[in-house]
Amino acid sequence: MCTVAKSRRFDTIDDFIKNLHKEGCTLIDFKGKKVSCIYINPTRYNEIMNAVYAKKLAVDTLLNIFHNGYDVFVDVELKFLNIGINENYLLYANDMLEFFEALSNTGLIALAPSISLTTTNSNIFMIQLPKKEAAENAFEIIKANVKNKTTR
Repeated sequence: MCTVAKSRRFDTIDDFIKNLHKEGCTLIDFKGKKVSCIYINPTRYNEIMNAVYAKKLAVDTLLNIFHNGYDVFVDVELKFLNIGINENYLLYANDMLEFFEALSNTGLIALAPSISLTTTNSNIFMIQLPKKEAAENAFEIIKANVKNKTTR
């Protein structure tokens, strides 16, 4: 059993699959570098933007890695410390090595509303990871445990 947040519990592979983030992820170009971007529900994006507007902000970012020798799942946890918002995005890392490599290279993660899949810089919220080394270490763990296109 793996417990991540009060309402999230992963006992089986099916629990992981049912809880995968459904809005999607991508890489965006920011000053010539690839930045990992998580698409979120536009309503939730606006709620977060309204909550952080004109406030001093600190975001603690945790990458919780779960693997079984075949599959690697990463629960990206964002804790907006000064405003009490906690967000979790469970990602299937086997198909997202470039996403996590970019995260480890830049130390940046972005949120964008999913409705604008042609995201512009005006609706992207960038978060600098407090410890880039944690993303670098996470990428090494992910690389070591991913078995791409494994058949069971």
